[in-house]
Amino acid sequence: MNTLTPSPNFIAIDVEYADNEQHICQIGIAKVENLEIIGSHSWLIQPPCDYYDEEQMRVHHLTPEDTAHAADFELVWQEVQPILLMSELWAHNAASTEQPVLEKNLRMYGFNTDWLCVNDSRDLYQRPDCPANSGNSLPLCCKALGIEFDDTQYHDAKYDALKCAEIVIAHLKGQQPDWSGVPKSTEQLRKQQQPKLVLEMGKFAAHQKLQDEMKNAGLVGDKLDLFANITSTYEGAQSQMVDVFDRGDQMQKDGSDLIDIARLDTSDGNPLRGKVVAITGAFHISRTEIERALEAMGATTDGMTRNTNILLVGNRNVGLPKLAKYEKQTNKGRKVALAIGDDDLDALLYGDGQKFFSE
Repeated sequence: MNTLTPSPNFIAIDVEYADNEQHICQIGIAKVENLEIIGSHSWLIQPPCDYYDEEQMRVHHLTPEDTAHAADFELVWQEVQPILLMSELWAHNAASTEQPVLEKNLRMYGFNTDWLCVNDSRDLYQRPDCPANSGNSLPLCCKALGIEFDDTQYHDAKYDALKCAEIVIAHLKGQQPDWSGVPKSTEQLRKQQQPKLVLEMGKFAAHQKLQDEMKNAGLVGDKLDLFANITSTYEGAQSQMVDVFDRGDQMQKDGSDLIDIARLDTSDGNPLRGKVVAITGAFHISRTEIERALEAMGATTDGMTRNTNILLVGNRNVGLPKLAKYEKQTNKGRKVALAIGDDDLDALLYGDGQKFFSE
């Protein structure tokens, strides 16, 4: 039974799980004393057989590689439980996630659950314009309360616990949310908050025409001047998450060449095995064929995320979102290799990919 009068001393908790069986893979906490956050911590947990569902990996971006050397839930819980015992616990969406998921995992390993009671901070701020406990997700509540929220860190257990703690503190301080202008879904909020870069079709076509003319005149090679031109020209591209009409997807004019299966490097030692590749733009080979080839080499394709190892940029019809996200990731110090054009694509597929991962 949730208490709607939080104590000034409490612990905010968040869990992320790996699969449909809800095996926990990360726990994050934030400790609050006298309305001040005095510390936070997170634990990675190896789920059984280090198995993850694709859907859950897309949510929190944790992978078997992240927890390959982590302890299992039983060992981690022996460290976590003493911190939580005798503490008032809060989580955002606790009724649907933290309470039942923790109970389920505790029972799996034979731990007692009678003491566990996680209060739900969603109950603190109900929206008058939405059904009960809807439209008040973690990022939406933060938006209504003026709490800074970084969408790129959403679903990191420690970050979510910290934001939950801030929401509970705001309630204790008597702060009232302003729901005006706050979308009713997290997806709508993401689109609203991200800076928008609108690259007009005419300007985009002009960039491509200039690029083609310079290439035909021998003034540039296969490396894409368009990449530097766009990201430096349009305000906001540097270090910004963007939500922009992806010209690359809508103007797709992939080539019709086929993969040379005989030359494809599918060896266990090929540098793409286990890597995550983001793709934007068109190549001499169709996107479908490229993705099939990468899968055969043991790589996976995904959007531009913190788990991306290489960004593959086509010769034309390049989408701004992935370019801007690439800059944001690299500016954070994350190593993301960059391959541009058909020659780099061929190098990746046919045995010269190691050069993209060398220091």
